[in-house]
Amino acid sequence: MLEKRFRLRKNYQFNYVYKNGKSVSDKNMVIVYCRNKNGKPKVGFSISKKFGKAVKRNKMRRRLREIVYKRYGALDSRFNYVFLPRGVCADMTFAEIVSSVERLMSRIGCEN
Repeated sequence: MLEKRFRLRKNYQFNYVYKNGKSVSDKNMVIVYCRNKNGKPKVGFSISKKFGKAVKRNKMRRRLREIVYKRYGALDSRFNYVFLPRGVCADMTFAEIVSSVERLMSRIGCEN
């Protein structure tokens, strides 16, 4: 499991990434990333209420957390990341979500 010290948890942390970051996206997901100051990558997950009820949102959050945990070493340590799944992601299989995340991470420059 991704430890709390590796996650963005406060609203001001998310706002900083949104305001100063760049994004890559596809039809399933958006990843917003920006430079950090401490040299350790931090990851956040933001899932809109439009995505579905709490059960769906929590399931997606758990899936994303597991995907990122397995690939944490591939993340560039100079950046913080926010993962924003879109509504179509709710009906995807785990393997499809993994491929979408890997595709976006490779576009950022994070190679596994």
